[in-house]
Amino acid sequence: MIPDLVDADLLNEHIARYRFANHIAAALPGKPSVLDAGCGSGYGTGELFNAASIVAADISADAIRHARGHYARTGVCFLQASCEAMPFRDGAFDLVVAFEVIEHLERWQDLLSEASRVLTQGGILLVSTPNREYYAESRGASGPNPFHVHEFDYEEFRQALNAVFPHVRIWSQNHAGAIVFAPQGETPAGATLDAPATRDTAHANFYVAACSRAPLSTGDIFAWLPTSANVLRERERHIAKLSGELAQKDAWLRQSVEAHGDLQKKHEELTAELHRQNLWADELNREVVSRNARIAELQGEVSTRLEWIADLEAQIKGAATEIERLEAEGEEQKQTARSRIDQLEATVTERTLWAQQLDTEIAAHREELRRIASTKWVQAGMKLGLGPTVNHGQ
Repeated sequence: MIPDLVDADLLNEHIARYRFANHIAAALPGKPSVLDAGCGSGYGTGELFNAASIVAADISADAIRHARGHYARTGVCFLQASCEAMPFRDGAFDLVVAFEVIEHLERWQDLLSEASRVLTQGGILLVSTPNREYYAESRGASGPNPFHVHEFDYEEFRQALNAVFPHVRIWSQNHAGAIVFAPQGETPAGATLDAPATRDTAHANFYVAACSRAPLSTGDIFAWLPTSANVLRERERHIAKLSGELAQKDAWLRQSVEAHGDLQKKHEELTAELHRQNLWADELNREVVSRNARIAELQGEVSTRLEWIADLEAQIKGAATEIERLEAEGEEQKQTARSRIDQLEATVTERTLWAQQLDTEIAAHREELRRIASTKWVQAGMKLGLGPTVNHGQ
């Protein structure tokens, strides 16, 4: 709870309790010593100007650091300490205030027993807590407060206090709008407060209780009208603030919509580019299939030609055998045989050249397949398992 960071209604709701505590302190004999247990950021400690000395304690080191930096003054000591185990001697204080603390504690009973211990015999504990039924209703869809450990209704709160203090008086605290008739200057003595609805404790917003081991004399109705109690003005300012925030959020929304549009456009461009690349990849796949088929066809022709060459070589070998036979039969027959051999050798040469031409064509096709396989799209498709396998090494 930091005054500059909350709306005026919430701030006044908290400050009013400290103003009430200051009213109780004024009724005590002399200038009382006060303990502000669970002081938080220290904003309320500064309202206790009817005290001779004040010790303000909180379990949070950050809260105490903030309080020392903003609310330090003569007679005030800010101290990091637990409300469940107070580091003070018995009977050290005339007044202990613990506002909106008890519902945050696991061992809330220890707060009450410790407060009783550190109070003088006639000292008073002022303790406040939200009405569980009202608080649950007011939070609505936001659900329970995650920082509250235990909340009270009126009867449970009264019984818990009476278990430690024999004398307890409970006030209802309601944030009510009022029509104020105020003269210029200081408030006159005998000012009248007509507040018929303030005693409806069962439906109060908050409970504030005075607890003591001695009988309590105070019991009057207390009201504080802050300078920011002009409800219409504060609501108009709040509406203006909300309108500004709404305009800012609308601007953020427009920026988000524009950014989304840009992303959608880029997505569509990338999708179109991917479609084009897929078409190109399909064309390459068809080319690869065609090349592979032609290679298979050429390899078949090569096998056939090799068989022919083998057959021709066999015929040459037979002719050579025949030459040897014919050499014995005469020169004429020998010449005839040689002519036949020359003819066969010419045929072999022709077939060999033709086979070499086929080898050259196969090598060209393999080079074309190698070029296709080296493209980034075919390599990407092979990694993704898309398209045919390009085997350019066989």
